[in-house]
Amino acid sequence: MYGKYLCAAAMVFGLTTPAFSQADIVCDTASLTKLETDASSISDGAKKIEATKEISMAKEAMAANDMEKCKSHMGNAVKGMDAM
Repeated sequence: MYGKYLCAAAMVFGLTTPAFSQADIVCDTASLTKLETDASSISDGAKKIEATKEISMAKEAMAANDMEKCKSHMGNAVKGMDAM
């Protein structure tokens, strides 16, 4: 009986984790620089290009003071790099 509750709790936690990780992203110069450094080490050309595009869009959003859009693009870049 407790196994069902434990399983349900694990599923809920698993579904909510991406929302927490998006909130942890900080859109600032230091974070973008680190992300660029990480992207430069990608060996897969297509993934590297996509991550670089997302980082460029994040920089543009930061310059326009649109921090939510910046965080979104940074998150997309990270997701693309995680799929390596």
